[in-house]
Amino acid sequence: MTKSTGNKHTETAQPHWLEWVVGGICTLLVTALFLWIGRDIYRYEVQDSQFDVSIMSITSMKEGYRVAFDIRNTSLSTAAQVHVRGDISSSASAESSDITFDYVASESHETGMLFFRTNPSSGTLTIHVVGYTEP
Repeated sequence: MTKSTGNKHTETAQPHWLEWVVGGICTLLVTALFLWIGRDIYRYEVQDSQFDVSIMSITSMKEGYRVAFDIRNTSLSTAAQVHVRGDISSSASAESSDITFDYVASESHETGMLFFRTNPSSGTLTIHVVGYTEP
């Protein structure tokens, strides 16, 4: 620690106790970061992306219906350009809607919306991943 007297600055022989505490905390944080990165490197294995799609809500709007859904990538591989399609099939008609996610990271999830003109409750609604690319 530096002591200032007048215009002169001198270093003390012993560092202040707060410097030791801050240095110790920083050392622990850096060590934890390296261990976390090492754990991710150790457990990574090349595999195909796997998705779980779940419907969160169906909302009536002025010009149709909005279906909110959650897509979860359960694998350790990242997927890009993830194309998701929703289909409503009923005895009267069939309708589909689709969306493309730029990026769904490994072990993460994204939320999307699909819009339909017909009521999804009037038929069978299925939402599934059509395709993706590897980044």
